[in-house]
Amino acid sequence: MAGAIVLLASCGGGGGGGGATGFVPFVPSVPPAQTPEPPVVVKHTVGGTVSGLAGSVVLQNNAGDDLKLTADGKFTFATAIAEGSAYEVSVRTQPLWQFCTVTKGSGKVSADMADVAVACSAAQAQVSVFAGSGAAGSAVGAGPAASFSLPYGIVFDKDRNLFVSDVQTGLLRKITPAGETTTIAGGGSFNGPVDGNGPAAYFDGLGGIALDVDGNIYATELSGNRIRKITPSADVTTFAGDGARRTLDGNGTSASFAGPAGLVRDATGNIYVSEYYSHVIRKITPARDVTTIAGTPNLPGFADGTGAAALFSGLYSMAMDKDGNLYAADSRNNRIRKITPGGVVTTLAGSGTSGSADGPGDTASFNAPGGVALDGDGNVYVADTGNNLLRRITRAGVVSTLAGQAGMTGAQNGIGSAARFKQPYGVVVDADGTLYIADTFNNLIRKVTPVPAS
Repeated sequence: MAGAIVLLASCGGGGGGGGATGFVPFVPSVPPAQTPEPPVVVKHTVGGTVSGLAGSVVLQNNAGDDLKLTADGKFTFATAIAEGSAYEVSVRTQPLWQFCTVTKGSGKVSADMADVAVACSAAQAQVSVFAGSGAAGSAVGAGPAASFSLPYGIVFDKDRNLFVSDVQTGLLRKITPAGETTTIAGGGSFNGPVDGNGPAAYFDGLGGIALDVDGNIYATELSGNRIRKITPSADVTTFAGDGARRTLDGNGTSASFAGPAGLVRDATGNIYVSEYYSHVIRKITPARDVTTIAGTPNLPGFADGTGAAALFSGLYSMAMDKDGNLYAADSRNNRIRKITPGGVVTTLAGSGTSGSADGPGDTASFNAPGGVALDGDGNVYVADTGNNLLRRITRAGVVSTLAGQAGMTGAQNGIGSAARFKQPYGVVVDADGTLYIADTFNNLIRKVTPVPAS
């Protein structure tokens, strides 16, 4: 065997006279390392349907992937999740004055699923007293320690302080979010108009109020037929109006008003005033130029139309939406009117007949509505003064009653029809849908909170 190995080692590879060639073993090439393909992850979508929605709701899946919905129908979250993973759908932000519940909202996905059901229903109104004792007066203090005397106008500032106008005492009041009431300006009697600072100033029947971005307050004088301006330092001046009860366009104090009641301000600084006695809507520019944009002076009636072709009767409060449309309480027509920036007047709700019927548009009825407010979703809230009710008009124009009982007066707190008001006028709504009402003849500021239906 050993000889064979030696023989193989000494054998030549072929003829010719060359020397012996050494053995070279075969070394196979090694292929480069391969990166394995990642496993395929199968993902599935999560969705469902929403019903009964009258505003906007924000849903979440697994505490994220926010999805905002504004109408009934099907929905699907943007982010698909891995097969076998868990999902959990919840409501992050409820609609204003609605509560939505989720069913079939959790589990594990094995395929695209659309079984989540979100059902929304109307909230109930919980009415309480925010400030005031109920006795007529001008006391300051927290909650029920304060007193008011025919509170009328009501508005928020950016810090959620409330400002309230007292008609009978001619005082401008401030209520903090904690319910502490103080007096900003006014001498406490009908001795206006007198310009001055704080208590040195006098008003003649304070009405509607509005604020600008600098914290200045503008207020109507129902009896004094003027528009007054109150600075953050409580300096009071006359912004427009000569005091005569008539309708006269002009600049500043050369213009005249007749029972200015409601007042709102737009984003560019224009002020809009609704007049009870002359049945028109006026515009005041930042330069204090006063013009008439809708209605015919001293001609009460009812007519939709543009500018002077439209007719009103006994205008009270107004509110403005984000597009610059005005909503006015046309009290003696028992209707809520809408006025576009171009002066086109239509009827949002109300049959014109005094009543308290709920329903769509002109099938509903009001009784001398006094106050109007809007929420962020475009729903309108009405202080239905003659009925002692708080009403709501959805974006679709459907009227419902939130609180109070038609024809019944009182100051009882409670839910829905168990609560009582006495000729409420001013109403304002904050970002979460909580309403504050100037319950005028109860001398109270009421708070109305949405709660789930029982």
